[in-house]
Amino acid sequence: MLVAALVASMGGAQAQQPATAKLHKQIGTAIDSNGVVTSLLAGTNVIDTTSVKCGATNGCIVDVGSMAQVIADTSGQWSICVLIDGQQASPGCPVQGTVPSSNYVVGNLKSNAFVANGSHTVQMQVQMPAAGSIAAWQVDITLLKN
Repeated sequence: MLVAALVASMGGAQAQQPATAKLHKQIGTAIDSNGVVTSLLAGTNVIDTTSVKCGATNGCIVDVGSMAQVIADTSGQWSICVLIDGQQASPGCPVQGTVPSSNYVVGNLKSNAFVANGSHTVQMQVQMPAAGSIAAWQVDITLLKN
């Protein structure tokens, strides 16, 4: 009864079919990491910069997984950012939460962007509310043929 009322209120419209997923072929991977405690400044800190090359005629999707383990001298909100050729990859730089001053916290971000054929720069950044340190980080970059 409720379903019939809902369909009637929609003008008898049928439910939409789910979109068909496009499978992309992996054409390259780069992994970079470090486990050495390193000082961070308040504000933006460049953690890693990697160059990748898209050889696909129709371009590539750059898929980036990043992780950072940080602590701050004064607690506050922090974020991880991925930039591709100087532009924020999707979904931008979401806040990871509050970085404490008493113990390390881990944050993760999954990002992606479309790029044209050619060489590109992928950069991982950590934005801190105050000076602190990073104890470990990793960046996994996968190139997918578009």
